[in-house]
Amino acid sequence: MDTENMKAAQHITAGQAVRTTGSGTVTPAIEPEKLHTSPFFGVALETVDPPHNVKVKVQVSGLFTLRSLGPDRFGPGRFGAVGINSSGQLVRATSEECVSAPNWIGDCDASGTVTIRPRRDTRLNVLDFGAVGNGKTDEHADDADAIQSALDCAMRLDTTDGSVVYLPPGDYRIKKPLVISKGCILEGAGLARHDETSRILADVESGNFNLNIGAVGGEIVYCAIALVGYATGLAMTPPRGRADYAVLRQLALHSIPAQGMPAATFQAPQMDGIRVMATGACIERMSVVSFRRNGIAISSSEVAPVVNASGVQIRDCRLTSNGQNGLDIGGLGNNNASTMLVMNVDATSNGRDGIYDNSFLGSTFVSCHTAANRRRNFSCEGSPRPSVYVGCYGEIDAPSVFKGRNIAVIGGDIDTRSDSWFWGFNPLGKGPSTLRVVNNYDEVHKYWIADAGVDIEEGEVQTPGNGYYYRAIHAGHTRGKNGLPPERKGMPEFPKVKGQVLPELDGLVWRCEGEYKPKVTTSNTLGSDVDPTIIQDIQSMRVDGLLQPAGDSLFRTQVRTNPGDPKDPLIGRIETSLISNGSFHTYYQTAYENGPVPGKLMLPEAWIGNYIYGERRICVVTGGTPFDTKVGSCNFYRPGDLLISAKGDSTRRDEIGWTVTAACGSRSLAADWAPGKHYDIGQTVRPTPPNGFVYRLKEYNAGGPLNPGDKKSGGPEQPRSWNLDQAQAQRVGGVTHDNDLEWETLYDLDVPANRKCIEPIPQRVADQKNSNALNIDQLKNDFNALLAKLRAAHLLEGE
Repeated sequence: MDTENMKAAQHITAGQAVRTTGSGTVTPAIEPEKLHTSPFFGVALETVDPPHNVKVKVQVSGLFTLRSLGPDRFGPGRFGAVGINSSGQLVRATSEECVSAPNWIGDCDASGTVTIRPRRDTRLNVLDFGAVGNGKTDEHADDADAIQSALDCAMRLDTTDGSVVYLPPGDYRIKKPLVISKGCILEGAGLARHDETSRILADVESGNFNLNIGAVGGEIVYCAIALVGYATGLAMTPPRGRADYAVLRQLALHSIPAQGMPAATFQAPQMDGIRVMATGACIERMSVVSFRRNGIAISSSEVAPVVNASGVQIRDCRLTSNGQNGLDIGGLGNNNASTMLVMNVDATSNGRDGIYDNSFLGSTFVSCHTAANRRRNFSCEGSPRPSVYVGCYGEIDAPSVFKGRNIAVIGGDIDTRSDSWFWGFNPLGKGPSTLRVVNNYDEVHKYWIADAGVDIEEGEVQTPGNGYYYRAIHAGHTRGKNGLPPERKGMPEFPKVKGQVLPELDGLVWRCEGEYKPKVTTSNTLGSDVDPTIIQDIQSMRVDGLLQPAGDSLFRTQVRTNPGDPKDPLIGRIETSLISNGSFHTYYQTAYENGPVPGKLMLPEAWIGNYIYGERRICVVTGGTPFDTKVGSCNFYRPGDLLISAKGDSTRRDEIGWTVTAACGSRSLAADWAPGKHYDIGQTVRPTPPNGFVYRLKEYNAGGPLNPGDKKSGGPEQPRSWNLDQAQAQRVGGVTHDNDLEWETLYDLDVPANRKCIEPIPQRVADQKNSNALNIDQLKNDFNALLAKLRAAHLLEGE
């Protein structure tokens, strides 16, 4: 023990921590503004009251021996740091009375013996709160209380120095969940070296990881680490405030025993590694491994007080071997989780999806890698969900599915499935970079076989590729590569009878829903990895999501070559072909090149797609005429549109089609107008009674509900102007106002007098000869003759 006799500047009580003011003078360490920053000098061993007793004995190091403050004051516990309370008296770091952290007067062992060793850290170390970090070798260890005490201290102090809780390298076994809140930072030593990693081991077999949040009777969350918390007076004990902008970084989080694989001997509760219910939280440089449910799950909370999970950042994380999804955003039901930023996340070998995105307003994913997940690598479904995926990569067989008209996929290499529907540039299958224009999709997924099996949820619909599809009427787990459902040796072939229920296996029960008729999709491929002369291909896609062979393109833009005639004057020109040898059911006509070639058909824009989601410039009719067919056509046309391969004109010798000269639509293909109904942009309706026009939804009014889905027609009757001879409603191109909607007037093609809106495309002039004019008059006559033919073909207006 090292002691000094010091001059007392004011009243000092025995057992108080003191600070030196210079010249051998000490004062009690009770000034609030200095508790966290000004270092301690020692502990007073006697009570003095200047000026009568100006000297005080101060212990500056060694064992603290004042008997009146002996072991009973500190009680039993683990080794840890000792701070002071607001009166300057010594208390354990774990005590709620401690107000000096991370400024310590010394340390205390488990029996309560204090060693004076004044020191000041810049952040809270969990070892100072009794953590040991030997959980890998000691199955009885539990550092949860020690780590939580450090976190609670950081949240209680609410200071800049105390906001970071540090885990030195070690294995910290926990048997109940940790709660990070109030902007606190939990930080490990990093993942660079395996033997120096800060690792938290969630002992799911001997622990209890249910956490009650919110008001009394609120929501139960099952997880190892929770970024949640609510205000004082609610059920969480101790109350920890909101978790907004809390940070978790630079450590590993493992489930023990491993629960991600179905072969696990102990089936733990369906718990997540990390649960985030907060705004602005950040998780970075983390490894989350082998939890029974999700590695990281982000969701809002609907219990009081309601919490939205938005603005969360997940960066530089590895999420692997978890039983369901590596990263789950909004998949737990409370999906008011939005605008996440996910960067450099590696999600591999998880039981369902690598990254599952159900964010309400969409999120951004940059340079994320997924591989070998048992259901999908990336999964983003529903609307609006305007998520963006930039430079992401998916590999090792598992497909990816994007279902939303506002989803964008840019760059990267993701094997998307044929039931995807999104906008963006990325490779499809093993082909070149592709712009996916508009793809039809349905809820049927390709049955996925993985070595360790796949978790199947109730209601999932899949097809094994036998021409039928099946619905899971009871959740369960598949049996890996033993075969197709029911995957039991000796079972008969997969039944093909609608309504038949397959025998139960591991809780999983399938019911045959009938024949599966997949919808064909299209893609727009830029360039070719096999032919440098190909500029663009619009191609159909197979059911497995891969492109049809290059020879099956629907439209192709290509640089003309002619190896047989190197003097061909058309070499180097760009031509667009409508190719006929594909299996796409709508297109079966012969090819017509397009380009600066005399007599060739000019296609202004080869844009294939549904009229609601894309500005369609070419319609394809497979039978009948535009007036009596529904196959392959749309229910409105714009001037300049081409209807290709249409039949029915007896004066024509072949099947080319019509050109559209005025905005028009077919009453038989339009829906009846209805009051109080939401319509999508581009939909057409017919009035009652017919008035010779149909009406296309042009836009929504600027006022009204913010959500477009809430914008509806008026009522109870249709707009009166449709029944009257009013200029706007009865003039093609005019606009009718209808509550939140604005309708554009179109000609009704079902009225015989309006068929003038569509004119046959003439055959090219096969007998047009080159001019042999020797003077201006002859050249003028030849040119006028050509103009006359163009007018007769309705390619020029006027006389």
